[in-house]
This record gives sequence, structure tokens and C-alpha cells, in this order.
Amino acid sequence: MNQYQKTTEKKKQAIIQAALRLFKDKGFKETSIKSIAEAAEVSPVSIYNYFGSKDNLVALCVNDLFEEVTQQAEDILNSNLDFKTKLDHAFALCQEKISEYFQDKLVKEPTFSTLLAKAITVKKRDIYRAYIELGKEEGAIAEDLSTELVLNVMDALNGMGNQLDHSDNLET
Repeated sequence: MNQYQKTTEKKKQAIIQAALRLFKDKGFKETSIKSIAEAAEVSPVSIYNYFGSKDNLVALCVNDLFEEVTQQAEDILNSNLDFKTKLDHAFALCQEKISEYFQDKLVKEPTFSTLLAKAITVKKRDIYRAYIELGKEEGAIAEDLSTELVLNVMDALNGMGNQLDHSDNLET
């Protein structure tokens, strides 16, 4: 990696860290590109050049947050535990980390919540795919079921749960 690439990566990380801090402290709506740029010590133009928009920045913030979780989930997957125990550990990890990161006012903001859900879905599908494949190898999941079918069923069930979670907001 040359010096320009190193500088670019350093700036991107500074922007992501500043955005995470500000989103958590002030909320998504109240955090401007200008305030993120000031906190990261870059120009607002740099943020638009690197990320395109504040919405795109959210997805990269989620990637940054979930890098550690993804690594831990892969460590569990590669451990010598039986498949059921691996699943139990992975689900416990996800429950713990998701509630740790997102128990505050951020998830109550509809725009941020929607962006967050989309970014998390992309990350978790990768992890789920690896677990499904292992489950097939170990005989815990029928080999003739396509991985995409299992993922789609999981998404449908998650979607139903999300609709139920938000149904209380529909009452007036």
C-alpha cells in the first residue's frame, strides 16, 4: 500500500469513528456531514468523495462495528464444538453484541433504523450462509435444501418479527 492509499484509509477510519461517536451522542438526524467532517478533521467534500452520502456511511459504520462480531462468529464456526453448541454460542454472541451496540436512541430514528437493518442484513447473511453450509456438512441440515432457500425462510421469519415489533407504533 502506497502513502496515498494509507492516508486515504486513515481518513476513512477517522470519518467512520467520528460518525459512530456522533450518531450515538446526537442521533442520526442531528448529525450533519459538516459535524462529522469537523470531528474527523477532514473536509465535508472528503466524506462525499469516500462515501457518497451520510446513508452510505451508515453501512460502513455497521461493517466496522460488526468486524469484531464477524470474527468471533467465524472463530466459533471453526472451533471443535458440535454444530448445535456452535449455533447456541453464535446466537448468544449476536444477541449480546446487537443489544450492546443498538440499545439507545439511534434505533428509534426511522431513517437510521432502516439503514441499519439493511446493513445488518447483508452482514448476517454472510455469517448465516457459513453456518448453514457447516450444518449441511455435519448432517444437521438436510443437504438437499438450498442454502438460499434456508436464508430466504430466515429472512421471512425475521421480517415477520420486525413487523410485529413495529405494530405498536401503528396504533393511534
